[in-house]
Amino acid sequence: MALDRQKAESTSLRGPSDAKEKRELFPLWALIVIAGCAAVWLCGAKLYLDRMAAYESYVAIRQTVMQETFYPGVSIDGVDLGGMDMQAAGAVIADRQQEASQAFSLVVEGGGKRWKITSQEVPITFDAQEKLEKAYAVGRTGTLMERYAQIQQAAQQGVQFATGFSYDRTAIDALVDIIGDSLDFEAKDASLDAFDVNNRTFTFTEAQPGYRIDRARLAEDILDALDAGAYDRVIVPQGEPIQPNIYRAQLEGLFGRISSFTTKTTKDADRNANIALSANALNGRVVLPGETMSFNECTGQRTGAKGYREAGAIAGGVLVDDTGGGVCQTSSTLFNAVVRADLEIVERSAHSWPSSYVEKGEDATVNWPSLDFVFRNNGQFPVFVVAWYENQKVTVEIFGQIPEDGTTIDLESKVIRTIRPSDDLLYTYDASLPVGTRQFGREKRTGYEVDTYKVYRNAAGEEIERQKLWTTTYRASQKEILYNDGSGGEKQE
Repeated sequence: MALDRQKAESTSLRGPSDAKEKRELFPLWALIVIAGCAAVWLCGAKLYLDRMAAYESYVAIRQTVMQETFYPGVSIDGVDLGGMDMQAAGAVIADRQQEASQAFSLVVEGGGKRWKITSQEVPITFDAQEKLEKAYAVGRTGTLMERYAQIQQAAQQGVQFATGFSYDRTAIDALVDIIGDSLDFEAKDASLDAFDVNNRTFTFTEAQPGYRIDRARLAEDILDALDAGAYDRVIVPQGEPIQPNIYRAQLEGLFGRISSFTTKTTKDADRNANIALSANALNGRVVLPGETMSFNECTGQRTGAKGYREAGAIAGGVLVDDTGGGVCQTSSTLFNAVVRADLEIVERSAHSWPSSYVEKGEDATVNWPSLDFVFRNNGQFPVFVVAWYENQKVTVEIFGQIPEDGTTIDLESKVIRTIRPSDDLLYTYDASLPVGTRQFGREKRTGYEVDTYKVYRNAAGEEIERQKLWTTTYRASQKEILYNDGSGGEKQE
């Protein structure tokens, strides 16, 4: 109690002035200033810290953006290129493409044959450099923050690129041509195979279909397999059959005997023997389209060693005995058969005077080696010659493609001028005769000019065309007497 009272007295003794003095030592405004200063300091400190943080962030962003490597999350063909420079990334992609090239192996199979197609046959071109440049461009366009945003997005979501490739189409087309040439084969028409001279029958080959590869489709099938990466695919070339134009049944009715001609011979055995030999030399001859046939080449020189005999023949306008005499009848018979088969006459000569076995203007004389009878097969199929002698008759037949419309050909000759010989005797000096002798030389003969026509008739026998072949002149001749009076030909009687 005493103590409390003492405190109270003490307080009472200070009075109001002492309390006011105490308050003036820490005025309110000072507190406000202090608080403001503290706030300013705190704000400054925060601003400083914020700016430092922003700077550090900027430095980090800049450091990230300024990398000279691919950014994380950027990939090509599934390979993450993050952290790689262009050279390293190019090497990685090149290795993978090399593996892809080596894995490329297709097989084309057809016709019992196989072709393996690799990048050696068909080079591959990749667009790796283009894709590397695009991948490297990720995060490198726009402002710094835009670039950083792209980098962040790539890291979080990824940016993928896939390389493309192309093939050498020229190489593929060349390869397809090789395959096509190997598998293609042309259709074969039925054709005339042989002719049996003895039986007068033809045999024919069967028609065979061909096959043609669809080359455009094969090229596309190869490209489709390559694009799909189906390197183990076996491609079977597709194509279509090619049908022949002519079948055997069509030919069988087209061939037969085209023409036939027969002439009657004399009873001269030697002459007939020569005719038989020459006819046998013609028999069975085949003349292919475009080829020619020569009478002299068929018989060769008519010699005794071949069995030819001495018989009457015209030489220099005079009938003489000659080895092979009479073969002109065979050549004339051949000529008539050839004309009626509508074959082309290449070489033909007439006798000095008309022959008894054919009409005037329708003969064809031969003489080794100067005079020949030659014709050409101007048709599309072979022609066959059948010739024989029998019972004083020589016959020549031509077999081949017969006219479908039944057209036949004949010869007609017309004498347009008769040449009368002089009635005077013609004396001719002949030093080969014994001196003081005379001999009959040549008969008196009338001459002629004859026009010969090739006449076409239809199946009904009606004339449909007439072609003039030639004009033949048989010269007239006086009766001739040969002599040798020792004068050397200086005078004549």
